[in-house]
Amino acid sequence: MTHILLYWNHICVLHRQEKAFLDTLAQRLLADNIHLEVRYFGLGYSEHLSDYLARPDAILPDLIVSADLEVFEDPEIFCKLRDSLYSVRDWIPLRSGPMLDAVERGPFLLPFLSIPLVYYTRDPESCACTALPDWNGLALGGINNSAVKTVVKAVWERWGSRAAETLLERSLVTDMPIGAFHAVRQNRARTALVPSLYALRADGRETFLQLPAGGPVLIPSYFCARTSLAQQLARRMAEEILCPSLCAFYASNGDLIVYPEHAQSRSLQDVSMACCPSASWLEAMTHDDFYRLYCRKLPGAVDWTQRS
Repeated sequence: MTHILLYWNHICVLHRQEKAFLDTLAQRLLADNIHLEVRYFGLGYSEHLSDYLARPDAILPDLIVSADLEVFEDPEIFCKLRDSLYSVRDWIPLRSGPMLDAVERGPFLLPFLSIPLVYYTRDPESCACTALPDWNGLALGGINNSAVKTVVKAVWERWGSRAAETLLERSLVTDMPIGAFHAVRQNRARTALVPSLYALRADGRETFLQLPAGGPVLIPSYFCARTSLAQQLARRMAEEILCPSLCAFYASNGDLIVYPEHAQSRSLQDVSMACCPSASWLEAMTHDDFYRLYCRKLPGAVDWTQRS
């Protein structure tokens, strides 16, 4: 029997359905003498995937599906994977356009989907004319996951490190994105930058969903495959996982931007422009430079290299 080890750190609010999908897939693969072992990371589990892979004793998997972007963006973690990755970008046709352009990361990472961050607000007029670094009192959520880190990186690339510092100094930053959403609901903030799945709860009278001036901030996820698995089987697994039914589920139930061309449903936030740090900027950013700023401005932030 062929053993495949998949590490999964994906969409926490939809995880119950994700797990049901993967359990069904694993059962189906048994008929072909394939044992799919899935190890889950993220909210509800003992650690994030990036924290695990940062450990010196981490066991590398055959496949990864992750929205924990430090796996791919932190050079001290990604270097463990890079030399053993297949060039997967062209394994599945993707829908071209500005949403895909914003999240392209080179040949080793296959974009799967993006969580669009939009404004949930009591002040829609301000949203139309306020650039991200100019907010005072914006609620953000997700200190130690990809959400706030991606916003900071996107602002840093476009407006500079001082703008990123100022945004953090002037913002209400909560542990998780749902905390930023509740800050507006409880009138502790006028506007929050949150996943559109939360902002769609706006009533259109007192609270509103508004797009940032530069389009939604994208939190992408990626599929990658290591050469520890035969290429033909790795390609089959990409097709099995990034399949039409799962893509349709994500778009319909999570308002997520889904990249495979065969996806029929589309997010309401799939517009003509988006904001996401570029591959070239991320490659130039060092671990120390990012976390020096990030941890100084957010006392609750964790730099895995400083753990005892």
